[in-house]
Amino acid sequence: MPRDYAYVDYAKLTTQERNPVKRNLQKLRLAHSLHALRELPVDFSGKILDFGAGNGELCKQISSRFPQSQLVCYEPAPMLRKQALQNTQGFHNIKVVGNLQTIENDIFDFIFCLEVFEHLPDGPLEQSLTVQKKLLKTGGRLILGVPNELFLPALLKGSFRLTRRYGEVDARPLNILKAIFGRPPRNRPQVLFDDLPHIIRHIGFDYRKFRKTVEQY
Repeated sequence: MPRDYAYVDYAKLTTQERNPVKRNLQKLRLAHSLHALRELPVDFSGKILDFGAGNGELCKQISSRFPQSQLVCYEPAPMLRKQALQNTQGFHNIKVVGNLQTIENDIFDFIFCLEVFEHLPDGPLEQSLTVQKKLLKTGGRLILGVPNELFLPALLKGSFRLTRRYGEVDARPLNILKAIFGRPPRNRPQVLFDDLPHIIRHIGFDYRKFRKTVEQY
C-alpha cells in the first residue's frame, strides 16, 4: 500500500477547510445530523455513540446541547483520537475511546456514523455495521451519513476536484463521467491510515449498493 495518510489535521479537512463552500457544507452536515435529536429534552441523559468520530466535533456539539447526556467518541485511528481528546477537553460527559471491546451491547439510544462508510473496504464496512447493530438499544436510532457521488452531485464535485488535484483518481474526466451516468469506477485505491486500510477518495462509492447492504442488517 502507499504511504500512511494519518498525519492530517481533521479540522482543516472539514469545519476549518480553506474553501468556504466546502467548509460551510461540512458545518451544514453536522447541523443536519443533529436534527435527529431535535425532539429530545435539554435534560436528556441517555447514551450516544459517535462511531468514527474524527476530531470529536459532533460529540462536542451534542454535549453543548445536552450536557447530561453520556457520549462515547469512538475513533480507532490514534492520530485522530489524539485530536478528539484535545478538541473535547473540558467536556466531562464525553469519553474518547480507541476500541469498543469493553462497551456493553444494547446500550446506546443513538449511534451516529457520519462520513465513515465511504472510506471503508467491504470487510471493515460489514464488521462496523455488525458492531453498531449489537450496541444499539432496541428502539434506538442509527444515523448514517454518506455522500452522493453519482449523477448531478458527481458533476459538481468532479468539477471542483479537477481544479484542485487533476489526474488523481477522483479528478480524472473519464471517472467523473462514469459517476455522472450512475456507473462509478469500481477501482477504489486503498491507502493506510494509522495502519488501518482506508479508501481516501469518495469517487466510486455507490450509495445504492450501500443502502442494500444496510438493509441486510
